[in-house]
Amino acid sequence: MPPRKTKYLLIGGGLASGQAAKQLREHDPESPITLVGEEPYVPYDRPPLSKEFLRGEKPRDALYFDPEQYFQDRGIDLILGVAVQQLDLTNKTAILANGEGIAFEKALIATGGRPVRLKLSGSNLPGVYYLRTLDDSAAIAAEASPGKRAVLIGAGFIGMEVAASLTQRGVHVTVIEAQPHIWPRFANAPLAGFFQDHCVKKGVTFHTNDLVTEIRGRGRPATVVTRAGKELPCDFVCIAVGIVPNVELAQQAGLKVDNGIVVNEYLQSSHPDLYAAGDVANYLDAVFGKRRRVEHWGHAEYCGQLAGQNMARASNPYDLLTYVWSDIFDLHLEFAGDESEHDQVLIRGRFEDRSFTVLYLKQHVLRAYFAINTSSKEFPILQRLIRQKKDLTGKEAQLQDPTFALKGLL
Repeated sequence: MPPRKTKYLLIGGGLASGQAAKQLREHDPESPITLVGEEPYVPYDRPPLSKEFLRGEKPRDALYFDPEQYFQDRGIDLILGVAVQQLDLTNKTAILANGEGIAFEKALIATGGRPVRLKLSGSNLPGVYYLRTLDDSAAIAAEASPGKRAVLIGAGFIGMEVAASLTQRGVHVTVIEAQPHIWPRFANAPLAGFFQDHCVKKGVTFHTNDLVTEIRGRGRPATVVTRAGKELPCDFVCIAVGIVPNVELAQQAGLKVDNGIVVNEYLQSSHPDLYAAGDVANYLDAVFGKRRRVEHWGHAEYCGQLAGQNMARASNPYDLLTYVWSDIFDLHLEFAGDESEHDQVLIRGRFEDRSFTVLYLKQHVLRAYFAINTSSKEFPILQRLIRQKKDLTGKEAQLQDPTFALKGLL
């Protein structure tokens, strides 16, 4: 059977592909667009999976960015519930898991990532969960009745969001983190301590500097055993220790892969007709002058749009200052920039007020900020300071004074 034909093939059913489809249709009203997604759903919003949806505050239908009819009305073909299994770049054809072929002119790989799976005795028991998809969240929510005991392995952003949401549902949550404190990559001990203490007051129990060695139970988890010899009784377990990008399709096709699919400033891969966006893309960050791969909602939205524009013959370079937000109990977090290289940390405000901004500097230049329960009006100014690479030598006192108008530093 000859393959079906499309001009633009979007591989992956998430935010990036959905945004790319919209831009392609806007810039090219007539050409065929086909979106293939492994999950049986139209593109949906993932952040609520660990928050409002998990807590039962947001219904399933409210997760979808657009109904199926939206795509039909715009002539965007959807193939859902089936993965692309192979790419033949010589003939520019994709082979789906059901054996069907799709010939394309240009393609976007936006396959996202999958959870890092722990190789533990008992980790395959029913009642051990990873959170990535709508179905994962629904399964965890079904377990989360008041009085149940959950052990959560990993205290990154997702882990802490899930811990908070489960606690708010009346579940007794114990978090186990291998590092000395939560968020070791970007949070110093005082900042991590502030969050940990806040969560403890809300009812979460922490065991840091410890590893899970085994999950015991007959048919379901009953006890989690740690390296320190603790035996923690539980009714279910959630594991959140990061994700790995789904690069296998690109790798097998011969595209350049190095911690993600390597793309240029236009999000083109090593093959000019194949683009990559979202969690899977290793891109050139113009703001920080280096290659990065980030797992942020805003980045996925932005580069889905950018890839769509550039597939339709624009030449727009990547120029986003990446940002991320989170909600943990009654703390709202906003983060932007790149904190991975810093030699100075300043606190604007006071921990005790539960409203402050952490500023990360390198050689007196602002690299990133991490704001907790603060007004968003300062964010554009902080973003401009990061972009301008402004030398802030001698400005430490103003930066730490929340009554000082930051605009004066521009």
